[in-house]
Amino acid sequence: MAQKQLYDLFSPYLLGVASLYSNSREEAQDILLEGFYRIFKDIGKYDGRGELRAWMRKVMVNSALMHLRKHKNWRLVSTYEQDQFAQIPDSIDFGATERAHSILTIIRSLPEPQRLIFTLKGIEGYSYAEIAERMQINESTLRSHYLRARKKLQSILKTQLD
Repeated sequence: MAQKQLYDLFSPYLLGVASLYSNSREEAQDILLEGFYRIFKDIGKYDGRGELRAWMRKVMVNSALMHLRKHKNWRLVSTYEQDQFAQIPDSIDFGATERAHSILTIIRSLPEPQRLIFTLKGIEGYSYAEIAERMQINESTLRSHYLRARKKLQSILKTQLD
């Protein structure tokens, strides 16, 4: 009963978190279920310090990273390949009610692993060292991907806002 209430209360928010790391709604739902499994399994490890929501978000991000590693949904590719795979939406609506959705759409248009690295660094606030450890890749490679992602996002936003 309590698990269902917790799920009902937090699943919309955590589905949004999961969707940042997925390529489809179905994959986001898989990540959500895997994350809630871990939340329910590890709820005893939550020590009450900080918000429960923040702890659950961290568990969900870790679940998403494990899901991606397990299914190998990201890989390091050359800049040439990344440019081929990038699909930037043609028109973005920057109206007040659509702003968050539009920004997420732009972030999702980034090629992997730029999207993943940008999300971990720019949105979640992880350090390069933490990301390197979780993804098992070199920090300088992470920095390069993060800077490319930022430049690409800045370019898209500038084009859309001008």
